[in-house]
This record gives sequence, C-alpha cells and structure tokens, in this order.
Amino acid sequence: MHVPEHPTQPGGEQGQVPGAAGDVPSGFAFGDFHLVPHERALYRAGQPLRLAGRAFDVLLALVERAGTVVGKDELIARVWPHTVVEEGNLRVHVGALRKVLGADQAYVDNVVGRGYCFVAPVVPVAPAAPAPLPPAVPDVQLPGLPRQRLVGRDDVLAQLAAQAGAQRLLTVVGPGGMGKTSVALAVAARLAPAFDGQVRCADLAALADPELLAGTLAQLVGVPPHGDVPAGGMIVALADWLRERRLLLVLDGCEHLIDAVAALAERVLREAPRVHILATSREPLRAQGEWVHRLAPLAVPPRELPATPVQLANCASVQLFAERAGADGGGFTIDEGNAQAVADICRRLDGIPLAIELAAGRAAFFGVHELALRLSDCFAVLTRGRRTALPRHQTLRATLDWSHDMLCPEDRAVLRRLAVFRGGFTLAAAAEVAHGPGVGPEAVFERIANLAAKSLVGVEPAGAAVQYRLLDTTRSYALEKLDASGEGAMASARHARFHVRMLTAAQDDWQVLAPAQWLRRHGHCIDHVRAALDWAFGPEGDAAVGIELAVVSAPLWYQLALLDEYRARLEPALARSECAPHLAPALHLALGHALLHVAGDDAALTRAKAFATAQALAEQAGVDGGRAEALWGRCTDALLDGDYRQAAHWAARRNALTGPAPDTAATQDMLLARTLHYLGDQRGARRQVDLPVPAGPGRRANVGRADERIAALALRSRVLWLQGQPDQAGAVAAEAVRQAQALEHDASLCYALLSACPVALWRGDIDVAGTYADLMAATARRGNLARWLFWARLFRVGLARQGGAKGAEPADTLARHALCTGLHLDMLGTLHERLLTPAALARAEAGDAGWAGPELLRCWGEQVGRIGARAQAEGLFRRALALAGDGGALAWQLRAATSLARLLRGAGRGGEGARLLAPVLERCTEGQGTRDVAAAHVLLAAL
Repeated sequence: MHVPEHPTQPGGEQGQVPGAAGDVPSGFAFGDFHLVPHERALYRAGQPLRLAGRAFDVLLALVERAGTVVGKDELIARVWPHTVVEEGNLRVHVGALRKVLGADQAYVDNVVGRGYCFVAPVVPVAPAAPAPLPPAVPDVQLPGLPRQRLVGRDDVLAQLAAQAGAQRLLTVVGPGGMGKTSVALAVAARLAPAFDGQVRCADLAALADPELLAGTLAQLVGVPPHGDVPAGGMIVALADWLRERRLLLVLDGCEHLIDAVAALAERVLREAPRVHILATSREPLRAQGEWVHRLAPLAVPPRELPATPVQLANCASVQLFAERAGADGGGFTIDEGNAQAVADICRRLDGIPLAIELAAGRAAFFGVHELALRLSDCFAVLTRGRRTALPRHQTLRATLDWSHDMLCPEDRAVLRRLAVFRGGFTLAAAAEVAHGPGVGPEAVFERIANLAAKSLVGVEPAGAAVQYRLLDTTRSYALEKLDASGEGAMASARHARFHVRMLTAAQDDWQVLAPAQWLRRHGHCIDHVRAALDWAFGPEGDAAVGIELAVVSAPLWYQLALLDEYRARLEPALARSECAPHLAPALHLALGHALLHVAGDDAALTRAKAFATAQALAEQAGVDGGRAEALWGRCTDALLDGDYRQAAHWAARRNALTGPAPDTAATQDMLLARTLHYLGDQRGARRQVDLPVPAGPGRRANVGRADERIAALALRSRVLWLQGQPDQAGAVAAEAVRQAQALEHDASLCYALLSACPVALWRGDIDVAGTYADLMAATARRGNLARWLFWARLFRVGLARQGGAKGAEPADTLARHALCTGLHLDMLGTLHERLLTPAALARAEAGDAGWAGPELLRCWGEQVGRIGARAQAEGLFRRALALAGDGGALAWQLRAATSLARLLRGAGRGGEGARLLAPVLERCTEGQGTRDVAAAHVLLAAL
C-alpha cells in the first residue's frame, strides 16, 4: 500500500511519524482511537491516521477538555496563536476532523453560539517507556565524507533517526542547499550501531544513466561480480544479495533518477525485509511504503522584533552564520553593531543552510553590512564553497542549475514567469501570468504541481486556502532566466494588470467587509503591488497601468499603515498622469487623502493643492463624483487649518452639486453638521447630527475617511456636551469608540477619540480621558498616522494641566509645532485656561474661533482678573456669555456665568451674580456630578 506524505505540522519541521503499527501509544484513548500528543499522531486500532496539523491541534484542545464547551475564540487563539484568521477556517478543520473520526459515533458537538465540545468518554493513557533510540555516534566517519557539526538540526536528527528505524523507506525532501545530504549522513551515523555498522552511502549525483543504478549499488554493497549482466538481471542479483542482510542504504541525490530509484527501492524493500533505505531528493520518490520528511529551512529572525544579540542568540540560521563566519580564526561575534545586518542576511537567504554558509564565507571579505547590501546579486557573491563539497554545493548558482537543468521546457517556462511574483501567489494569479506558448492557463496548474513536488515552488497554508511562493534565492535565479528569455515585459504586464483587476474588485469588498476582514483577504498583495509599480514606472513599463494600480491600491497602503510609502509611490504616477488623464483627478485625491494623516514640512500646502487640482480636473471632465470628493477634501482641509468660514463655503459648494447622486445624503448631512458645529452654531449642527445614518458597512466612501456612522456619533457627542447634556455626550462618545474598535479601522477609531478625549476632559473625567488619550496614541502609532499622534500629544498636555502635574509641556511649544493649526489652538484653550495662546486669543477676538470662541474669551478673562483687571475681565465674561448664548452652547454659558458670578461676588455684588447664574444652571438638567455643574451649584449656594 502506498503511504502518502506525512503532513507538515506547525513549527516548520515535518511532524514526527509514529512508530510501527501495533505499538500502544501514550496520551488519550476514546472509542478505538489513541491520541499521542508528543508524537502529534492519531491511531485507530493501532494504525496511524493522516490528520493535518491544524485539525490535530483542534482535536487535542477539545480532548484535553472533554465534556467542556471550548469557545471558538479560545480555539482560534490556540490553533493560530500568531495569526488573525476567520471563524470559517476553524469550521473547515473541525469538518476535516469529523471526517477522520468517522460517523460511527458522535465525537465533536457544535454548541450554537458558543463553541465546540468533545462529547465521547476520554481515558488518559499513562506514558509507556519509550523504546531507546540508537545512541548518537557523532564521531562515526562515513567513507569519503568529512565530519561536520550540524547547527540547528538536533531535533530533526533525533526525529529522523527514530523514523528511519521504524519506517523502511524514508525520503528527506527539500530544495537545493537545504542540507539534505548533511542531515541524511548525520542520521546514518547515528543509526550505524543499530545496523552493526552496515551503512552504505551512495552519491547518485554523478550517475547520469538510470541503467547503471543497480550495478552501482551492487558494487557499493559488495555483490560479487556477475560479468556482463543487463540492468534487470543486476536488480535481481542485488535483491538476492540483500535478502538476508541487515543494512541501511543511503541514496543521496535521487531527483534525476527518480523513476529508477523508486522501482529499485520497491523491489529491495519487498525482497530484503531487513534493509532500510534513507533517500534524499528534491521531490518524493512516490514509491510504495515511502514516508516523506520535508526538510524545513533553519529558523530566521522574525521581522517584527528588533534584531539584538540577545534576541538572535537562539536563532539557528544566525548560529550557523556566526559559526561559519568565525571559522577562519577571525573570532566573529554578533554584537549591537552588526545584529541587524546579520538578521537581514539570514532572512534574505530564507534560512537555507548552503546559502548562509556561502554568505558567511564572504563576510570577512565584504564585512556584514556590505554583504547585506550586495545580496541583491546573490549569485555573484555566494561562491567559493568548501573544496571538499560536491560540485553542485560549491556555489548557489550550481545548486539551482542542477535543479533547473532537470526540468522539462514547459516547467522551465512557468518557473521563470512566476519570478514576477514578489511573495505568495494563488493559482488563479499564476494561471493569469505564467501561461504562454505550449502552456495554456489550465496547464499552469499541473506545471506548478510539478515544480512544488521538485521543491522549487513552496506551498503555504493561508487560512482555509493555499498560497504558493518562490524562495528569494530561487526567485532571483528565475528572474535571470526570465530576463534572458525576453519574456520579462510580457509577464510583468500580465502581473500588473491582474492585480489592477483584483484590487478593483477588492474596492467593492471594502464597502461590505470590516477592515480587518478586508485586510486578511487582500493584505498579502502589497509586495505584488510594489513589484508591479516598480515595473510600470520603469524603463520597460506601462505607466497607464501603474497609474490605475496606484489608485485602486489605496486601501492596502492605509490598512498596512504605509501612508508615507504610498505618498512616495504616488509621485511617479502624478509625474506621468498624462498617460491616463481620466485618472488624474483620482490621483490627486489619493495624494490629498494620504496627506490628511501624515506629517511633512510641505504636507499642508501639498494637500490643499492636491484637492484643488482634483477639483479643477474633475470639473473639466464633468465628473460629479470626483468634484464631490475634491470639495469634501477642500472642506476638511480648511477645517484642519481652522478656517471654518472657508470650510462652510466648500461644504455648501459640495452639497449644491446636482446630477446622478454624487454621494450619499448622509455624507452631505454630516459635512453640513461639521461646518455648523465648528462655526459655532450648535443648534443647527444638532438638527443635522440627529438625522439617522444607516448602520452597517458600506458607509466608507473612501478608505482614508472615518465610517459615516461613527463620525456622526463622534460629532453628536461634542454637540451634546456643548448644548449642556454632558451625560448623554459621554455615553455617545463611548459608543462611538466601542463601534470603532469593533470595526478595527484606525481612521474611524482616531476620529471617535477626537471627540471622546475632549468630552471626557470637559466633563472632568480624568481617568477616562487618560484611557482615551493612550488609546489614540497607540492607534496612531500602529497606523503610522502622524497627525492623529499629535492630537494625542495635545490631549495628554490637557490631562497633565487638569491633573496639576508639574513640568507639563507648555502651550507655546505645541503652538510652534509644524502640525499645529488654528483648530489645535482652539482646542488647547478649551482644555485648560493656562493652555490659551496669544494666537488663539487673537482668533477669538477676530471671530475666527467659532465653536471655541466663548471659552477662549472666558479663559482670558480669568487670567486678566487674577492680575486685578476686574473691569476687563467682567467685559470678557459678558461677551463670552452672550456669544455662547447666540450659538446655543449652554456648556460655555455655564462656565462664563460661573466665572462672572465669582467675579461679582468678589466685588460685593453677589446678588447680581446669583441672578445671572441661577437661570443658566436651571437649564442644566443633567450632569449634576460633572465638574462644571457641581462647581456652579457650590458657588450659587454661597452667593
């Protein structure tokens, strides 16, 4: 019976294959099953079952808590601890698990709305004493090959030694340079005592004729000469000779003789029951009884962590690099100065041992920093391997030449065309790009299967789906072949156009999926977008395709927090906009939206120019949708600068557009509400924010803008507070934050916090405001949103002032910051009177501060009153009181009335102060526990 490849388990290396059938494993028993955690194996009636790695993890989690409902979130967190996946992935693996367990008895029950429960009785099985492994014999010298310590392979060697002792045909599979030969020879050395030293190793690389295979092996194992015997007769003689012998036969480098080796192995295993075969190959033999171990690369440093000597200490690829780099007596060590460069080298080389050894050998010549830079031409750098190494292992190019030369022309063509993919790709993408003469789109699937079997294309699980990729070294080699073939422009054009179509469809997804779901589905495309843009604006590219891709890829850059890079990527597109004039408005809009979030000395001017240009181009083209979006941008830009009157002008222009529904009515209502609020008309703003906004997805007209429903809630909370309803304001602000967190959209969350932070500070909820400010800072850092990070800094200064902290950042420092605008100055003065700046006061005196004007005047009155200018202070308080009343801002009225009543009390006019304060306080029907209302009650009682 043919035994399929053993499934790869999480963690990179192949899962351990169970021992011989009939062994009683330890672990858990249920029905006629035995689950063995330390072997990652499941047996039924003593026979091993094939169970994929994730399904095994699900089963183990449920069995360990049999009879208990295990929540779906808990299962996902355990099975995918470092990956964000959808619930559908869990359902797929539970389904696979149920299929393996069969329908004879119920084992896994779905508890609707909660999770899953293992419902069969489970009996723990005490661990049996493991059979002793053959002792490691590191000093055994196998003929013709030097001893060498293998770095980072201890667990693999122990596992393979156990497998090779239990399974009679074990093939170690992997791409060139992965160390298959070294691992196989080290395993053979460990097993030599168990075979009484009868280990024979055959290097098949130099054997070109499969007819000579049996004769070569016969000579190796000592079969007496039989004269001139045909190949078939030699196989018989070899099998007869081995029939009663106990022997470990190592067949190294089988890929070019794959059919002959498979046939011979089956014959030997059938007729020589005490012979075991350990083979290495770039693809499985697919022989009866074969067990396959796919040799994984050495672990490389994770990209998300800083590379430090401590962090790299236990990383196998770095250990190998350091050991080989120091082998010349130079005493190489990893330190703070070179850790990042070494980490980059190991990652760039995919953890491939041969490539790392070759790189380490050049470290003394180039230095690690220069070596890291030169690896873009890895085939020129990675030369001069060990003189004693096999020829195909002496340079990286020779290793890949060996694999490439064995491919058929169709497989070679598909491999080189796949080189345009910078990262993982799907079969659909490959079919679109890699077809050509003699290889139709449907035939690409078979070719990729061939290349994957030969370890030239890697297979990676991506949730419930599968992706494919070329190792970086293989891709570099294939790119050379692609350039030499003259097909580079064709493949690159297909690649770029495919991703234009895919991301155009993804824009529709953006309207119906939550941002986190959208990112899980499409986030892997970013490296392909980079590659396509590099080609499109290069000397042989198609700028029109690049412009279209730059426009439709906007959600990717936002969701991956790459706005600075996106801005840079837009520059060549804008420079070539004449190649696609119909997309020019969209390009300028994309730039303007990006600049709403990022910093830069010229960001404000460039943003304003971008929206103005987009408007002009859209008007020339008669595109109402583009005009509406450009006018939205001009309105938002004016609000950011604190020019509320100009913002109202652009909002009116936008909302007056006629034609085929340039945008939703909800967006028009919100834009009007924002401008009325900032102008200081809280009654008018309230009428707009109370209009219903449809719930659910589909409200994000632009990826860089906040969700419409969240934006409406956030603005409503500010209007409610200004109108003297602080309790409702706090509740609505909290709801806006909650919904934004659930949406997992950074721009929406920051927008919600832009209202929640000041509302909490105005209410006097210091702890709540601190939580909001911290969340805003963390969100802005995660999303690389510089402007929102400045807002968080501003709110923290307000917190420090209200909390009486010493050494708080002064307001004039913030006012001099490049990102500070009139809007920030207005906000600062409302957070604490000591944060009032001369520029903010000037805005209030000129009537430019709109919504904040009454409070800024009151704060100035408090300051001048303390220095004895009582008459001036009284005038300021009365102006603030009247201005707040005109705008319907009861909260500012209460503060102004309180300040004025306190001043009048100090002047012996307490009765007059009471008559002013009492009717204002009487209108404050809620928020009795808030700071302003409580202080007013205390003062009124004392008047």
